[in-house]
Amino acid sequence: MAPPRGMRDVLPDATETLAALTKRLMGTFAGFGYRRVTTPAFEYAEVLERGMSNIDRAEQLRFFEPGTGELTLLRPDMTPQIARIVATRLGHLPPPFRLAYHGTVLRRRKGRARLARQSTQAGIELIGMKGSRADREVIGLAARGLVSAGLERFVIELSQVRLGQQALEAVPEALRGRAADALARKDVTQLEAVLAEGRTAKRTRQRLARLTELYGDRSILALARRRLRDEASRAALDELSRVTDALEDAGLGDRLAFDLGELRGHGYYTGVSFNLLADGPGEPLGGGGRYDDLLGRYGRPAPATGFALDVGHLQWALELAGSAPAVSRPPRWAVAAGDPLVGPLRAAGVEVSEVEGTLKGALDFARAWGYDGAVAKGRFERLDGVTRKGHRLDEAALAFVRGE
Repeated sequence: MAPPRGMRDVLPDATETLAALTKRLMGTFAGFGYRRVTTPAFEYAEVLERGMSNIDRAEQLRFFEPGTGELTLLRPDMTPQIARIVATRLGHLPPPFRLAYHGTVLRRRKGRARLARQSTQAGIELIGMKGSRADREVIGLAARGLVSAGLERFVIELSQVRLGQQALEAVPEALRGRAADALARKDVTQLEAVLAEGRTAKRTRQRLARLTELYGDRSILALARRRLRDEASRAALDELSRVTDALEDAGLGDRLAFDLGELRGHGYYTGVSFNLLADGPGEPLGGGGRYDDLLGRYGRPAPATGFALDVGHLQWALELAGSAPAVSRPPRWAVAAGDPLVGPLRAAGVEVSEVEGTLKGALDFARAWGYDGAVAKGRFERLDGVTRKGHRLDEAALAFVRGE
């Protein structure tokens, strides 16, 4: 029997790896002063939609809350929840707010099947600090998180959503998502078809078409200045250049790439945004950006920036790179049910599974589950075949169990 379509089971080994990765990431975030918060698995639709104003409703998992009849959403993203918490619960504290989180988000896939998609995210939000210093901290911490997880090869792809947002707003609302997707894929033919369908003005079509060509290394910024000469574009490119300079000063220059046609997102980015790319998943490992207008939607205007990592995508990239994290765990032994050593072993920090039957049965169980060995009737046997006799868990026996 399978789980609901689009959902997935995560079995013990993969769960332990995900937990180890998440612990490592959260420890890295904590080292920079980011305190963890936990957000609800679902929220009232009005609360989330206030923060995610142009998210495709077909991507949402919605239901009516029993008892109240209120329309609610399973969270597709945690940033609006963090904004709500800061605006409504943490007003007595001085900024900046450095908050971290991890948990499962749920969103329906785009495409024919439109299957639900669950993913584990870990991320941070820096609220109440503006300017390139804050962007440098957040993007630098995203890179540090990947390195701390063991990933050495990745790219930070920078974007500036203000370059295309105004033009995209001239596209009929029902077509904006398709236009942004075509723009991000550099599919000029599809982009033209969508814009023609919406009878979009020629000037808008030309501006969006130019953005399909503005991707590559830092030289793209100079090309963008030649092609986008209006005052708003110059200001947006100046902001992106300041962030780029700050990241280069932080030693991240060789990891940077640029895509000025990337406008996909949740409808709350207001400036420099970024994706984290690596071989493996075929999708970004994560990303984020500046969202200076979001807190105002919850009654407390404040500058903000942040990012989230898809921990499952990170695990995939690490495995492909041959850098899957080693999972640290205590010794794990199968012990014959009722054996007097069960209690002392657990008290010594050993993970013990009681198994009915003989030593042979306990060993078979241990092999099947990847345990370290088995104990029955005063006989210890490790999976490497080394044995030891004894009915007491003295220091020598405990060292044997630990593989020392």
